[in-house]
Amino acid sequence: MKTATRSALTLSACLLIGLSAPALGAPHDSEVATKTVRFNDLDLSTADGAQTLYNRIAAAAREVCRGETYQFARKCRMRALEEAVSGVGSSLLSSIHRSTIERVEEVVRR
Repeated sequence: MKTATRSALTLSACLLIGLSAPALGAPHDSEVATKTVRFNDLDLSTADGAQTLYNRIAAAAREVCRGETYQFARKCRMRALEEAVSGVGSSLLSSIHRSTIERVEEVVRR
């Protein structure tokens, strides 16, 4: 992937995570937390590279989506993950995200 494209994707991932907070009821729009998720060192065409990026996005979402209630934090993390993964546009990353969601749903059903 070209450097310019990776830079744009990096920007997309970090902005989407940061923009999810106000949509979910953060106290003030001016206090939007953001976290830059860098991945120009990763090869997203490999499972290891995509999994590493997913882990980074999830960690950033946990850090940014701290709220007073568990429900707020959970919704914020879910939305941040969904938007960041979608913004990157990697089918392998999307597949990892879907399988993670399916595993969580299976555990919840038990």
